Amino acid sequence: MKGEAPLNLEKRVFLLESELRDREIEVSLLKETAEAISGELDLQKVFQLAVERARSLIMAETVLLPVLDGNRAEYTYRAGCGKDADEIVGQSLPLELGICGWVWRHKRPWWHGVLTELDEAERNKWEKEAGSIILVPLIGKRRFLGGLAGINKIGGGDFTKRDLDLLSLFANQVSFAVENAALFDQLNKIKEETEAYQREMQALNTELERRVAQRTSALADAVKELEHLALHDMLTDLPNRSLVEDRLQQSIHIARREKKALSFLMVDLDRFQEVNDRYGHDVGDGLLKQIAMRLRRVLRQSDTAGRLGGDEFAFVLPSTDAAGAMKVAEKLLQVLEPPFKVGDKTIRCACRIGIATYPEHGVDVAALCNRADAAMRVAKRDKRGYSVYRPGDETDA
Repeated sequence: MKGEAPLNLEKRVFLLESELRDREIEVSLLKETAEAISGELDLQKVFQLAVERARSLIMAETVLLPVLDGNRAEYTYRAGCGKDADEIVGQSLPLELGICGWVWRHKRPWWHGVLTELDEAERNKWEKEAGSIILVPLIGKRRFLGGLAGINKIGGGDFTKRDLDLLSLFANQVSFAVENAALFDQLNKIKEETEAYQREMQALNTELERRVAQRTSALADAVKELEHLALHDMLTDLPNRSLVEDRLQQSIHIARREKKALSFLMVDLDRFQEVNDRYGHDVGDGLLKQIAMRLRRVLRQSDTAGRLGGDEFAFVLPSTDAAGAMKVAEKLLQVLEPPFKVGDKTIRCACRIGIATYPEHGVDVAALCNRADAAMRVAKRDKRGYSVYRPGDETDA
């Protein structure tokens, strides 16, 4: 008997040392596993890494990770490894069914030791599954997340209290990692949504800028067109009376500043009313268009030809004295001399021209217009092609 005591003591020491080594191995594995889990930010990778490491910790044939869905009404197996795991991952079940529902309701792990705490009816319900399943809850800072479930111990037998402790300790790390990864995933989604929103806003701004530019261009074109319509004769497209008088005013300013001459011509068509009366206004309008085209041939780039209304036209000739203006008048008579062909009608059209010069005959728009008009009436009275203003022409005309 005395010889057996040291033997038993040595055996106990050996067993304790073996258990201590096992614990050290378990702690080392648990630490390594926790570090690997905590360092991962991809949520699905966290799930998969958790089941793989949990299987190594508790030596289970299969490990699954059910996660509570956002509606809090069912759970979905988001990851798994081991026997038949591929057939289960992705399935969803109502929360009131299965061991995961029991764990969620009680917020505590499930293993065969739980049976001793159940009433007879509930014990009979779960007894067949108790030894083959261990499931610890994943509980975050604010809510229940899901669980880690081991199915069937490798080599047979039941999951032990040590398996429960290891898996529970590991589940705390997994919960922390899952919340971090979920937050990171949420941040990434928010970032993607923000970037998508920014791209959408940029696209909208670009489109808005394009439309504004297009609208601005269209408005500018419309303004130009309105300005053109306001300042040009709609029939001949020559400057109208307002633009002619404006050009004359500008030319007077330049002539005064540069001390140069300026001539203003007023042109009236002979018997144009007879054309309208005999052939109609359409033929008369066609004749006016052709006359305007011929009048443009005589102009220099700096000159202005316009239609004052009816059968009256006018010319502003900068840097032109009376002698120069008479040469222009002769050219106008020449270009209008050939007959015009309007439809099937052949029409001849003569004109009378009155000439007034700055500063001899006037120093403002009204004076030059009145005296050119008086000279033109003298030309009509005397049946001459053109006439240069002379004092007293207003009374003679």
